[in-house]
Amino acid sequence: MKISCLKMFGMIVLLLCAGGAFSLAAGEREPGLVALVEQDWAFQESQKDRTMSDPEAIRDLAQRIQLLASDLGATVPEMETTRLESLNESQRLELYRKLRWQLRDMAFQNPLYKDTPLVFMKRNRFVCQMLHEYVGYFYENTGTFGGDICILTKPGDSLETRSLTAGKLPQGAYTTLSLSHDARTLYFAFCEVGSFDDKPQNVKWTQLGQHDFHNHTLDYLAQPEGKFHLYSLAVDGSSLKQLTNGIYDDFDPCELPDGGIAFLSTRRGGFIRCNNVWEPLPVYTLQRMGKDGRNVRTLSYHETNEWHPALLHDGRIVYSRWDYVDRSAAHYHGLWTSSPDGTQASVLFGSYTQKVSACYQPKAIPGSHKIMFVAGAHHANTGGSLVILDPTQTAYHSQTAEDLLDSLERITPEVDFPETPNQWPATYYHSPWPLSEDYYLVSYSREPLGCFGAGSNDTGRTGLYYLDRFGNRELLYEDEDISCQYPIPLAPRPLPAVIQDRRDDSLGETGEFYLQNVQNSFAPLPENRRITELRVFEIIPKWPDWTANSPRLGHANAEGGRQLLGTVSVNDDGSAYFSVPANKPVYFQAVDADGKAVQTMRSDVYLQPGERRSCIGCHEPLHSSPVTAVSLPGSPQQLVPSPQGSMPFHYPELIQPILDRSCVSCHDGTTGEGKGQTDLRGTPAGRFSQSYQSMRPFLRWYEWGGESIQQSTTLPGRCGADESPLTAILDDSNHKSRINLSDEDRHAIYLWLDANAMFYGDFAN
Repeated sequence: MKISCLKMFGMIVLLLCAGGAFSLAAGEREPGLVALVEQDWAFQESQKDRTMSDPEAIRDLAQRIQLLASDLGATVPEMETTRLESLNESQRLELYRKLRWQLRDMAFQNPLYKDTPLVFMKRNRFVCQMLHEYVGYFYENTGTFGGDICILTKPGDSLETRSLTAGKLPQGAYTTLSLSHDARTLYFAFCEVGSFDDKPQNVKWTQLGQHDFHNHTLDYLAQPEGKFHLYSLAVDGSSLKQLTNGIYDDFDPCELPDGGIAFLSTRRGGFIRCNNVWEPLPVYTLQRMGKDGRNVRTLSYHETNEWHPALLHDGRIVYSRWDYVDRSAAHYHGLWTSSPDGTQASVLFGSYTQKVSACYQPKAIPGSHKIMFVAGAHHANTGGSLVILDPTQTAYHSQTAEDLLDSLERITPEVDFPETPNQWPATYYHSPWPLSEDYYLVSYSREPLGCFGAGSNDTGRTGLYYLDRFGNRELLYEDEDISCQYPIPLAPRPLPAVIQDRRDDSLGETGEFYLQNVQNSFAPLPENRRITELRVFEIIPKWPDWTANSPRLGHANAEGGRQLLGTVSVNDDGSAYFSVPANKPVYFQAVDADGKAVQTMRSDVYLQPGERRSCIGCHEPLHSSPVTAVSLPGSPQQLVPSPQGSMPFHYPELIQPILDRSCVSCHDGTTGEGKGQTDLRGTPAGRFSQSYQSMRPFLRWYEWGGESIQQSTTLPGRCGADESPLTAILDDSNHKSRINLSDEDRHAIYLWLDANAMFYGDFAN
């Protein structure tokens, strides 16, 4: 027999109280907390186009109570909801409030969270995109500052907080908070922001271009002032110590199982390649140091930026990496892993898709092999939608070789993936801290993600929240004047096992690669093109100018500098074992007997000094296990030196002499019988030469832009020499017998085409 909603409500309240899921009577709650929480509830319902008194809101709430109670082992009767319309609006509103407070109290009895204080960070962020918000330059030059490290003493029950840094640091900006595994020490980054008469105050990114920052930028970068440095702090507020100093930005600290600290820093050198004149953005990559700040060592020599290192349960570091090699500068911020010694940097997910623009703030889920992260955007501050990745289920599409999304579970599907394509959600999440696969602490904003991409000068202020997979989101704390982020329970966590250092000091400043079988490619290589050698290219950091295409290196948009370190032969069984200089971002091309690349990388890899590294094949299937290079007999091959004009690439040395010998007699810019219409002389033509400009219609390349051969991945048989019409012209009936190219010259042309047909290989004279 059905009973009234009000009677059923009374039964639910009694059962919840009897089950111990009730912490405070209504009159005992802090009025300020009640007001903030209920205001947030109203906002949540407005996002679903309804009010708290809407019958559908109460039905949804009753269902969430059942789901939460079932998961926590509590027993509540199902609520009869067919007669809600018979109640007036005031009665339904009161019913909603009482049910919601009971749900909230039950949620906070979860043993994963109960009675645990939270440490968190207050911070103001420079708003533009994720590249800027960790670089002190933009805080120092715009007057952006403010923040604190605080403890929320009774999360969910009180707004009471305790400051840990007030009065201990000068005026400045805060970012990237972390906690040691024993829950005794906090680590964070801080940048002092001074007050100078010649500096504009509170400038936004849209105004930076109106100010002449260019002239003083290099002077600024050479000075220690205005940089983010790492600090440690005891959780009781004592023992504040500055761990790093100098001219670099250091941030994103992550305690390592071996006693060190991983972090991000601009110490690798160089700039990214897609800046405006007002935004000098140094490259920052993984580093490590001791807990006292000594013995700093670069872990990653990746060519572009990296973000947000965290530990996996097996002791590896998981982090976000921007793969910007001959492709888009607005996507491919995937998740990667590395050993704490810097070896074995490997892709995990997201470097071959535009369906998730960027993967940020990864965190291993306790008691699970899965990882939670923020699906964010490139042209925005860090923030977005929450997803859970199952690394055992990652896979590539059988035709495009791009990442499939089957390994992702969307925890907050109501928040769109930003910038995919070009959409900007109305709210966003930041700095998730998973308690399990079902329960999480997060920071969340009821406002849009501020960003360059959406043309916004401001980003939404975030507060601290409890979140679960059953659709419940409960406000814990917010500050009306500043964002609150990085909620971390003040509780010890298991320390992952130490991964032993894999480096072999006997190798000196080199490392070794072992390729098991180059034919083992995810997308099959053409059967009629046997791979005979590998090209080993180095990507050259951008310096000293940070603006896109300044200088322009060739026809491709915003491409990277490069040089050919050399080649190695591939054995008949498809294997190759060879030495490579350490601490250099390199990529490989698989080359056939005719000297043309069959497959090329759109990413880079690097070796630590003394590292031995192995792989299955060419963009091999995920989850495959290569043999261990350490067990290989014999000696590795040494790189065969590259031809003149490829170290670094220089068209006037590599290609123009071939044209002068074989082509210019017919293509000399004059007209007449037997003369070609294309002028192939090496005379200057702007920044390049006449022949380089003339050949543009006959060349194809990879780039960030519409003229790219392929955007996300490279498919076998679609490299530069295969795709460029020039290759066919060399062998047509009008040219083959007349130019009579030597094998050496032909291979040099193929090399140049496969190396993106660039004019210059470096950014400086």
